[in-house]
Amino acid sequence: MISLNYKRDLVFICQINKYLLNKVFNNYIFYIILVIGGIIMKKLFLIFTFFMTSNLIIADDHEVKIESDGTVAEFNYFSVTNPVAFVNSLNMFDKSQCAKKWREESNVKVSLWALRGSPSTHFILVVYDNYEQMEKGRAIFTSCPESARMLASFPKTTETDRTYNWITENALSGRDWQTNSVFAKFNFKVDRGSEMDYALAWKDLMASSLDLFDGSFGLNAVAFGNRYSTHMVYIGADSMTELSEGLAAVRSTETYKEFVSDTSDIVSGVHSQMVQFVKNFDGT
Repeated sequence: MISLNYKRDLVFICQINKYLLNKVFNNYIFYIILVIGGIIMKKLFLIFTFFMTSNLIIADDHEVKIESDGTVAEFNYFSVTNPVAFVNSLNMFDKSQCAKKWREESNVKVSLWALRGSPSTHFILVVYDNYEQMEKGRAIFTSCPESARMLASFPKTTETDRTYNWITENALSGRDWQTNSVFAKFNFKVDRGSEMDYALAWKDLMASSLDLFDGSFGLNAVAFGNRYSTHMVYIGADSMTELSEGLAAVRSTETYKEFVSDTSDIVSGVHSQMVQFVKNFDGT
């Protein structure tokens, strides 16, 4: 016969074991839940991070500032008759000590561009950060025998009676024009006293068109040499196709129609040109 105390002890031991097993099992389940929950939270965090990053990238792409970059530029137009000799003369000057000093002390940016839709075939673009740098650069350029030799070669490679230039001040710009290789350039006159009206209307047009093309854009006022044009607008792209499609997209909007309606009485002599990058002159 098993004693009553033994039976009671056995029941007690069984109850303890059952409790311990339940405790272990519950802890194991809890651990599994923690692991699975951690994995789920990690994936949710990655998904959240992805969408937040995507939204930031999209937001940054739309935060294009439309303002003056402060630059002043010389547009030197040529009708080139001997392109090889013309470019060789430019390259020779570019490798000179005079050109090196010019670049280093005035931070000038010089490039050559080809034109279509113009009596000129090319222009040399000379860009300075401001008038102070232009004054410094002009003093260096005009004092060098190397630059004088280059200028003396132009009558042999260009039609000098069709050579002219103007100086512009950037009024408004968006995105970096130096990343684009082809441009639409529009030269025109704005009635005196209406310059601000045109600039504000053009800025509104560009602000509403940012999603329609990826290229650069700008409005320059012709400060000196404005006999034929007082302003020029440029729209940049990476290819002719991209440029054509971008212009068509902008011109198809109601905002563009409103822009034309608002400015038609103050703008005249609009002349469009296609501009293509040829080369930079940076001493290399």
